[in-house]
Amino acid sequence: MLSVPSLRRGRRAASTGRTMSKVDMTVLAKKEYPSVLRNKHFRRLCAAQFISLVATYAIYFASMALVEEITHSSAQMGLMIFSSTLPGLLFGLLAGVVVDRYERVKVMMGANIMRALVALAFTAAVYFFPHIYLLLTIYLTNFCLSALAQFVISAEGATIPYLVGEKRLMAANSVFNVSSLASQGAGLIVLAPLLLKLSGAEAVGLVGVILYLAAFIVVIRLPRENKVRKPGQGRRLAEIWVELKEGWRFISSDRLVTLATLQLTFTSMLTLMLSTLAPGFVDRVLGIEIADAVYMAVPVGVGFGLGIALVGRRGELLSKEKWISLGFIMLGLGLIALPFLTSVSGPFLFIMAMVVFAIGLGLALITIPAKTILQERPPAGMRGRVISTQLVLGNAASTLPMPLGGGLADLIGIRKTIFILACITLGAAAASIRQIRG
Repeated sequence: MLSVPSLRRGRRAASTGRTMSKVDMTVLAKKEYPSVLRNKHFRRLCAAQFISLVATYAIYFASMALVEEITHSSAQMGLMIFSSTLPGLLFGLLAGVVVDRYERVKVMMGANIMRALVALAFTAAVYFFPHIYLLLTIYLTNFCLSALAQFVISAEGATIPYLVGEKRLMAANSVFNVSSLASQGAGLIVLAPLLLKLSGAEAVGLVGVILYLAAFIVVIRLPRENKVRKPGQGRRLAEIWVELKEGWRFISSDRLVTLATLQLTFTSMLTLMLSTLAPGFVDRVLGIEIADAVYMAVPVGVGFGLGIALVGRRGELLSKEKWISLGFIMLGLGLIALPFLTSVSGPFLFIMAMVVFAIGLGLALITIPAKTILQERPPAGMRGRVISTQLVLGNAASTLPMPLGGGLADLIGIRKTIFILACITLGAAAASIRQIRG
């Protein structure tokens, strides 16, 4: 029988073992970042994503500025954003099948060439079209860019595990989202406002053409996966339908994948609805010009970046499900405070910065773990379909609420609409916590 001192030593040893295990996991997490960054092919994928997203966000911001300038309507802004979400509903599942069947590098190459042509058409419309036709062209431009993005996003998400391996997925997703965040800052905060002030929206379109072509050149140098195609594959619609059902069946059979899909879908819907309300909020509630209002998003980016670093470097401290629950809490608390801020002068500027910082942090704590679940659990041949299915659900969930959100904001006010969204988000946080305890 163990004596009391030896029993205590045993407990200390067990405790030390657990502590060392966490330390080892932390050291491993820190080592994964340099390893991922040394991967030249992954760096190229990040560079291609960054360059193309800078163009996309710049054109998107120019489109919002034009719609707000022409219409001053949240409903019209919602219609513009709806035009960018509808393609996800129409083409998202098809994109997943295409990405799983064909070389993903070629898919990204073709999409970037086509996006360059769309940006060129946008430039011509700004130069020559009157307002009514320009609005229609803006909607069509965002529709086409979003349709092509379905294929690019699915291809990128399915390519990351191939380039870095499944053990480094969390670190790779963190770095990849940093690249995405940086592209938002470069496109929304730097490039688009600068070009709008200096030369107008047509300059944004021309620079977009150049950037999409640059992304095409970077993608060419990515390694190709060896895909084994069956004879006659890709020729029968029945085969495509079978593969689509396989993706749905896998999601519904895996509880963690199902929950991650629903959580990302809700976050996508919420983000798009907030994007619909944001221009009107800063213009009509805060009284800030649209071209300058984008700088209010800087704390969101800082919060999102901190969340990425926190999950990427300290992800072992909590399970993925707990990180997601914490993210919903931060997001809900930030949104619940936002409607009560009607000025950015004096001390209110600091309060506003902290509120939107919490929103960005919450989004990161939800997005990174949930995306990692969708990438690490499906087999390699099904990742594209699983990722695209989530994108389709996100766009489908936003199809009705987004235009309704813009109309509701015109009817009852933007502040009340944001408050309703905050209450729904806190409800999602409560449901996430209950799921963990259950």
